[in-house]
Amino acid sequence: MTQPKKILVPVDFSSEQSRVLHQATILATQLDASLLLLHCAAPLELSTVAFEPVYVPAEVIERFRGDHLSAAEKKLEAVADGLRAKLAVEVHVKACAPVDGIVQMAQEAECSYIVMGSRGGGIGPFLLGSVAEQVTRQASCPVVVSRDDVEATEYKRVLVGIDFSPASAPLVALARELTASGGEIHLVHGWQPPHLDTAHLFGDTGHEGLVSALGAGLQEHVGYLESFVAKLPEDSRYRLRVEEGRAATTLIELADSLPADAVFVGAHESQGLRGLLGTVADRVLRKAKTTVLLTEAARDKALLGS
Repeated sequence: MTQPKKILVPVDFSSEQSRVLHQATILATQLDASLLLLHCAAPLELSTVAFEPVYVPAEVIERFRGDHLSAAEKKLEAVADGLRAKLAVEVHVKACAPVDGIVQMAQEAECSYIVMGSRGGGIGPFLLGSVAEQVTRQASCPVVVSRDDVEATEYKRVLVGIDFSPASAPLVALARELTASGGEIHLVHGWQPPHLDTAHLFGDTGHEGLVSALGAGLQEHVGYLESFVAKLPEDSRYRLRVEEGRAATTLIELADSLPADAVFVGAHESQGLRGLLGTVADRVLRKAKTTVLLTEAARDKALLGS
């Protein structure tokens, strides 16, 4: 028997909360999944403006903490009550740092996805070190990062970055699961022509020879993509695209021009999302003007349900 899917949604009561919840609700309905709403209340640090140290009894600090958690739980229950007419919803409040709480809950509850906002904790624009970015590096399941300027929607057109690494097939599996039945799954491979030095440019090859060589190289990569797709489960939603250019730039520009509802990106197992800075995943996450789903090759077995 297949285990019911769970989607973890960190809730920080920020302005983007309703949009993130809407996106999570769309996916939960599509997957027949339950929602786990999580609010992480960072431990309170009491301070005072004074010239001399002021002693605060431990019981007073604990009472403040208890009141803070109780208030957060009531607010979260109110949010959950608005969703329970259509979905099974659990509520969890933890006294911990957001990143630690989100990563731990996703692992303990064996969540299928995390859906969160790009602000990731109400801490301002999506910058290096934000909660959202740190979670994508550490989470044990795919993370859907929904930008605060993108409307929540069913995924009717998605892009999947294909680099023929072990991460590629699981990404396609995720796209097949999350894309609407009548939608499009664009399998995109960014091909960058080899460097041509000046000796080659001004040698005997000539312009026509260069054009021919570049054309042959492009067709070679088209063949790679076709061979890759031939090993996947058949799906009429596939659209194959080999684009000349850097992988990240290709995905970002295509997401904007099509436009796409989401971009799916993996990271090489050797790098992992812990080494996200400077990778294709990093650049897409920061610059794509749409929802981004991130995962890594180390999760292949879990993603494929084996």
